[in-house]
Amino acid sequence: MEVKTSGSELTITGNIKSIEDYLEIKKAVRVLIDGGAQAITVKIPESLSMTSSVIGFFLKLVRADNIKIDMFVKDDRLMSLLDTLNLTTIFNIRKM
Repeated sequence: MEVKTSGSELTITGNIKSIEDYLEIKKAVRVLIDGGAQAITVKIPESLSMTSSVIGFFLKLVRADNIKIDMFVKDDRLMSLLDTLNLTTIFNIRKM
């Protein structure tokens, strides 16, 4: 997995599957927030899954830190998972 940032946009390539992935995503997001970002666009073009730690981190951002998340997901399996967890509206998830 690799995380790239551009402005307030985060692109996560590869499969999100480990604690190391979570820590890398958290670090990249913290840099954006410390830089003043109040809204973050997250693009996930490849991953078919997302760990509970990453989901929990994004939930904390939205619910506790009042950061707006716009998430773009390509894989139908990940879309289905997030929809099953009722996160489509919370993360403003759209199909890539």
